[in-house]
Amino acid sequence: MKHVAVIGAGIAGIATAAGLQAAGHAVTLFEKSRGPGGRCATRRSAAGNFNHGAPDFLATTAAFRTQVLQWHDAGWVGIDGESGASPIHEASPLRAFGLPSMNALAQQLAAQLPAGVELRFNTHVTGIESARDAGNDHAWRLRLLDGQLDATRFDTVVVAVPAEQAAVLLGPDAALAEAMRLTHSDPCWTVMAAWSDRLPALAGDRRRHDPLGVLSLARCDDARPGRSNVDDIGCRWVLHASPTWTVDHLDAAPADVIADLLRAFARQRGADLGTPVHSAAHRWRYAQVQTPRAEPFGWNASLRLGACGDAWHGASNSPQQRADGMERAWLSGRAIAEKVARD
Repeated sequence: MKHVAVIGAGIAGIATAAGLQAAGHAVTLFEKSRGPGGRCATRRSAAGNFNHGAPDFLATTAAFRTQVLQWHDAGWVGIDGESGASPIHEASPLRAFGLPSMNALAQQLAAQLPAGVELRFNTHVTGIESARDAGNDHAWRLRLLDGQLDATRFDTVVVAVPAEQAAVLLGPDAALAEAMRLTHSDPCWTVMAAWSDRLPALAGDRRRHDPLGVLSLARCDDARPGRSNVDDIGCRWVLHASPTWTVDHLDAAPADVIADLLRAFARQRGADLGTPVHSAAHRWRYAQVQTPRAEPFGWNASLRLGACGDAWHGASNSPQQRADGMERAWLSGRAIAEKVARD
């Protein structure tokens, strides 16, 4: 049995930890935030909850479709278009969303991890350092944000964070670090807004693209099952800025981002939407990888150091079955767990 550190408790890290523990390894899962999920995120507010990260996800490969259908049977996800005569068991791609929220799915997955997985939230790993000695050919210790070394020695470390962050941690393997430096994640400004009125003209319009290039997605956050109602709140919308616009406004003040995206939304709709009763902005610095690496993961067997996540698993036999971010993360985490267990 090996003791493995997995850094990052997003979908990739959770899949890695589950696979390694099932193979008989002891696993410690580190996460700098207070809970799991990464971009499977939900923001709580007085106006209700907003899914301000990934609004949903696709399942295109047979393996991930099977997994998503299992989550569906457990009541953890809904499927777009499902009904009493549901087409969800056909071979076409599935579009799924967490119930009652995207973050709830991540919390369910983390809660289902076996007792052999130790979860360490609010623990920011800033470095991976060799701890080899005469009696241990493979040993690592983790440097934490406060400058201290974590007391545990690990046989193996798997990094499951965005590529830009992974590049910093993977310093012991120059080639793996360089692969991550060459993999780019687009940023995304997101605005959460709530109106007291229902705004019936917008009802049901869940996906709109802005031809002027400010918005990449405008989504009604009340349009799916499981969303809670809040007194005096008629509707909630989440507006995602385009990558190009976000890069040009990366360091803008949140108030300016809110104003710009609301103007773009109103212009797109051709109507004065009025002033929302609640608004907030969140900047995702590493939101989406447009060109992931073709390999399923990165792995140095001699160092027992690896990387997984949505920066990997970009290869596909057909454009119609090209995995999106969350699917790549799950596939990559599962694949590296199988590799580590074999080596």
